[in-house]
Amino acid sequence: MNCNLNRVVALILGAIAALLAAIGLANLWPTAYPLFAAAALVAGVAYVAIPAIKQALLDYAACRGGAGKCASALNLTIDTLGQVAATISAITFAAAGALQIAALAAIFSGFLAFLGVGAEAAVVWLVRAGTFACAIAILLLLGVLTNANGFKSCLDGQSGNLGPTTAGTLE
Repeated sequence: MNCNLNRVVALILGAIAALLAAIGLANLWPTAYPLFAAAALVAGVAYVAIPAIKQALLDYAACRGGAGKCASALNLTIDTLGQVAATISAITFAAAGALQIAALAAIFSGFLAFLGVGAEAAVVWLVRAGTFACAIAILLLLGVLTNANGFKSCLDGQSGNLGPTTAGTLE
């Protein structure tokens, strides 16, 4: 059986791409639709990608015969995934989108325009908070990738396997 971290790497890179797309969409905030799309992308990472990454890590450990002495490295990786899930917040983008709709409605009413301007300021701060949360989540996902490679190195050292050999090496 071919045990490798390719699935873990692909899932992490996909999650990072989705978070970068959410940041890009959030910068189009003068209308509410991009904010709701950003919220959906962040929720997809939190509720689909992160559990899939965790399962892929567990599957990799099972394929390699269990974590053994490297269990602490695997636990650290899974704990970091928990931090990612707790850090990213789809709620900020969804709240910003809902507030944007209310703000635009108030601005077009001459009597309530001052409320709409205040709500727009709140939208800006919510979008910034969501953007920073996504950036932190991206950094944590890079940490998960580093921890997963450390776990692989630990398992390689535990089994005496120094990894794949390349053709043409001198002995």
